[in-house]
Amino acid sequence: MQNHARSKGPWIHRFSTIFFSAVLGVLCFWLLGFIVDDIGSAPGPDYAQLEAIRLDRALVNQAASVTRRIAETERRIIDQKARQALLRDSTANSQTTMNQLLEFQRANLEKNVTPSAEERRALAESQQRFLANQSQYQVLNEQIVQLDEQLRALREEQRVAQEKLEDLRKPIRDEYLALQRRHELKMAALKLAVLVPLLLVGVVLFQRYRSGPYAPLVYAFGGAVLVRVALVMHEYFPTRYFKYVLILAAIALVLQTLLYLIRMVAFPKQDWLLKQYREAYEAFLCPMCAFPIRRGPLKYMVWTRRTIGKIAPHAAGASSVEEPYTCPTCSTRLYEECEKCRAIRPSLLPSCQNCGNVIIATAR
Repeated sequence: MQNHARSKGPWIHRFSTIFFSAVLGVLCFWLLGFIVDDIGSAPGPDYAQLEAIRLDRALVNQAASVTRRIAETERRIIDQKARQALLRDSTANSQTTMNQLLEFQRANLEKNVTPSAEERRALAESQQRFLANQSQYQVLNEQIVQLDEQLRALREEQRVAQEKLEDLRKPIRDEYLALQRRHELKMAALKLAVLVPLLLVGVVLFQRYRSGPYAPLVYAFGGAVLVRVALVMHEYFPTRYFKYVLILAAIALVLQTLLYLIRMVAFPKQDWLLKQYREAYEAFLCPMCAFPIRRGPLKYMVWTRRTIGKIAPHAAGASSVEEPYTCPTCSTRLYEECEKCRAIRPSLLPSCQNCGNVIIATAR
């Protein structure tokens, strides 16, 4: 029975397959993200509600009352200082007016001019206004000092209340963190309960169809699920634990790859062997030991895989008689007579280049 290599198709078809496989992987990743987000939208513990239940309401009300009184006292201090500023400006204006009147009267006295009754009355009013402003300014100063004393007492009371509340909040925060951690573990378990079966399905599909025509679909789906599982584990598991999970998964992956490569060499598949044989024959090297195949026009030449392309055109023109050939180094039969047409054919390749007769090649 004749074997036919699987057709890879034109490049546009291969590119389209890779492109749409990547698109499928992204869409699967998004879909799993929507599912995971919906699961994670379940409400967790409410700290405000927990505090309302566990905290002493009388102490909370006391702290709130002290905070309001502090704000009110600070507002009153600001108002009093604003009034002081206005009085300061008014006092300064009164003093300026009084000084001007005194200078005016002094100038009149030097000229032997007696001040009028209106001038004396204006000077007296300025003096009274100045003294009244000074007195009121002092009163405001005393009030501000009293308010500052009240503010310091209130802040001390607030500090004591806050310390008591902080002592009461510590066990509440610990309880909240425990509830939050329990909620996160629950969310992680629910998300993994959805993702892990899908990951197992991806593993089964990968083992069965990784070399088949539907391999791109398997890789797209499996990759999306694997990345989403890794993100969920990274989100919910502590870093010190996740790093061990990650390194163990990496070690398992590397071991699996090494075992696969070792099995390929120890128990090679037919396609892998044929690829190895084909590349060796193209370079005129023994597929088993890489010794040069010195036959025909290449009998007295020396080459490597890199230099064979330079000497092959010169050797192609020379004529020679085809004969069976065995590698002198490893004793592998490389060329033999075809059973059907009696022409010389490569022993390790499946088909005769002259008649097309197929013989499954195996390692000699």
